[in-house]
Amino acid sequence: MDIQDYFTQLNTESQTVFNQSILQKDKLGKLHHLSSCVYEFSGFIHDPQEKIILETVSTQLELSNYNLILGLYRQAFSSLRLALEMGLAAIYFSASKLELHEWLDGRMDIKWSKLIDEDNGVLSKRFSKAFYSDLVDEVESYRSKAIIVYRKLSEYVHGNNETWIDGGIKLVYKEDFFDRYCDFYRIVSETILFSAVCRYAKSFDESERESLQFLPEEFSHISKIRELFGRA
Repeated sequence: MDIQDYFTQLNTESQTVFNQSILQKDKLGKLHHLSSCVYEFSGFIHDPQEKIILETVSTQLELSNYNLILGLYRQAFSSLRLALEMGLAAIYFSASKLELHEWLDGRMDIKWSKLIDEDNGVLSKRFSKAFYSDLVDEVESYRSKAIIVYRKLSEYVHGNNETWIDGGIKLVYKEDFFDRYCDFYRIVSETILFSAVCRYAKSFDESERESLQFLPEEFSHISKIRELFGRA
């Protein structure tokens, strides 16, 4: 087959998946809303370097969604894992400027084990006590969910055998993959947002909190967040 015809055929197959995926309007709308929440939040971060990293996380979430609707499920899961890593790294670096600059200079890599460390990580009680002590009882739940979803997403990055058995190699729409991605995405985006709230929310003034009213809506199950943002 001519190489141009070959890639044209792949594009046609991918567009077929796109046309089926785009019918999931409500689910895709929720995915976009959550990435937009991350982007909006980044606009209220005063440090320009920390802001840019969180903006990049929002972009990465959107790229993950684009892979999803084209039927590139493995790439969508892999991109989602990267978004989770970078999202927690943005929060971690905000409290560790030395490591931030080492990372910016290319002298340090993001290490998941550090981000998720039970004693000193972003979702540790120590971190919460330093920046938003009222959330100290909530962090372990998010830490546990982050560890589980990271492990699941890593199976697609490392090419575990069962991910090939389930997914195959043809570009076809798979509703079970689509729904699985949506479940993972919700946990990833909520974990990033929760970490950002834990780190920054107490430093915002009243007018800034008023502009972030999507947060008490997304975390309506956490009374301390509702109270901080003026919701009974």
